[in-house]
Amino acid sequence: MAGSHGNYHKGEMEVSAQRGTFDGFMNLTIYGGGLLALMLLFPILTVGGVNLHWLPALIITVVVGILMGLFLKLKGTWYATVILLGGVTGVICAIFSLFMK
Repeated sequence: MAGSHGNYHKGEMEVSAQRGTFDGFMNLTIYGGGLLALMLLFPILTVGGVNLHWLPALIITVVVGILMGLFLKLKGTWYATVILLGGVTGVICAIFSLFMK
């Protein structure tokens, strides 16, 4: 019973599904971790120990996001996402700063 393994042949298993799952997991980890780092950087620069105004903090965060994309060799969707989220955050912060005065 322990000696028969059926039709198994070493090295002949199709691994494209596993490769696709692993690639998807790695992309989710890289992009998600990068966005999480940027989402934490902005509040740290504004209300954390640095106490920057929101505009320089936003510029620093977008520049760090672009440099992160260059360093990790990410695709164009990364840059579009960073710039789009930077623009949305800038508009929201500008609206809030009008009401806070």
